[in-house]
Amino acid sequence: MNAGYLITRSAYYFPERKAFVIDGQSISYRELNGRVNRLANALLSLGLKKGDRVALLFHNSLSYLESYLALYKSGFVWVRLNARLHPSEIKGMIEDSGALVLIHGPEFSETVQKISSDIRWVIQKGNGPGISYDDFLEKGSDQEPKVDVTLDDLSDLWYTSGTTGAPKGIMITHRNILTCTQLLLCDVYDITLEDKLLTVGALSHAGSVRVLPFIIRGATNYLHSHFDPTKAFKEIETSKITDFSTVPTILIGLMDHPERSRYNLASLKRITYAGSPMAVERIKEALKIFGPILDQSYGQAESIITITHLPRYEHILDADPVRERRLASAGREYPGVRVKVVDEQDRPLNPGEIGEVITRSDLVMRGYWKQPDKTEEALRGGWLHTGDIGYLDEDGYLYLVDRQHDKIITGGLNVYPREVEEILSTHPAVAQVAVFGVEDSLWGEAVTAAVVAREESKVTTEELIQFCKDRLAGYKRPKKIFLVEDLPKNLYGKVLRKELKKQFEVK
Repeated sequence: MNAGYLITRSAYYFPERKAFVIDGQSISYRELNGRVNRLANALLSLGLKKGDRVALLFHNSLSYLESYLALYKSGFVWVRLNARLHPSEIKGMIEDSGALVLIHGPEFSETVQKISSDIRWVIQKGNGPGISYDDFLEKGSDQEPKVDVTLDDLSDLWYTSGTTGAPKGIMITHRNILTCTQLLLCDVYDITLEDKLLTVGALSHAGSVRVLPFIIRGATNYLHSHFDPTKAFKEIETSKITDFSTVPTILIGLMDHPERSRYNLASLKRITYAGSPMAVERIKEALKIFGPILDQSYGQAESIITITHLPRYEHILDADPVRERRLASAGREYPGVRVKVVDEQDRPLNPGEIGEVITRSDLVMRGYWKQPDKTEEALRGGWLHTGDIGYLDEDGYLYLVDRQHDKIITGGLNVYPREVEEILSTHPAVAQVAVFGVEDSLWGEAVTAAVVAREESKVTTEELIQFCKDRLAGYKRPKKIFLVEDLPKNLYGKVLRKELKKQFEVK
């Protein structure tokens, strides 16, 4: 049993059902499984063996989907590459992983020519250097690949986004992937044959896992290569999409889109959001717009995006102050997942006490690729140390305060950006906000905010500073607030505070 078996199973049970729709073109489960097998067998014919690494560089596409499913079936390790990285960063990850093959989309031809000198084969979809993707598929049999892939074999090297330094290759196993899929089916998705999932986020991140429960049920997945609000609205309306998987920044983009009210979104029965915290005021606004269909997950790549969960029924407020307060939480443990909050000596803390979030389950990575010291540090005591700061309440709900490295120390006092962001988000003119520290000769670090104002707003920075003065302790108030058109984000929708620090640091 391995993650690749999921497509084999669905091709047997639901052969003629529509598996994926990508840019208007559909493919059945039978057709998809045959193409996945062809690619898997073609790769095996090159002399690769189980455990060899294969890098993929794509925007969302049928070829991308086929490629990672083929790697799962044939026992190769998927080296996940972020499509927005600089060629030097991509080259570094390929060299670090020891990838023997790079499969990529035509839009990356120029990038590949800069990085592929040490790779044995380059397989390209479209015209350009390397082997044609479609021609390569013809070299492989459509029979199931004859490879014994087990639960504890490596499936992925999931490279971190590098927000805390040099990217690390997270070693993921088939057991991790399948455990995540089972937990999503158990706790999040009640999928029927007629359900339809729209994914606009990158398959190189959570999107690749979120489609798996829908594959198991024989439902239909819709993929967009990039996020386009109008295209997403039209897809939901015309295709009667039931499920939308996203991150808060994309959800906010849909909420604030001026043409949203033109579209009929009534088919949606579930919007799952994850990847970063979402301000409570914006969650409440989303509930008014879309109805009580929101479902939140918290996790990180080292635990296959799955640690805690705030389900749909807990987004139904019914004027209950307890439920409203819990919107600020990341929910409670998934079944089979353990979560604790500990101090700097890894001693468990009492409810309400702030410390580092740690977790233990069959979701947790094997370790960091070729970095035993960092692996030992992250997994000390048999628990994954997430680097996230938070606390548990008396009922086991996890409240995330911030990332450890995002903590601002100003005048010797700790300020957690999320607390300030939550306050600023309650201002009616604020659409998005990020709080960060910049070096300051007097305070050490000065609390600073970048704000994206709502369309047609006339708000001033002076007004926002006064708003904070009325609601925050003096040391927590932003010393400066900047109005910006957008916040820098990585491919997965996370705001890059380090980029804001660079942008607004004192020269």
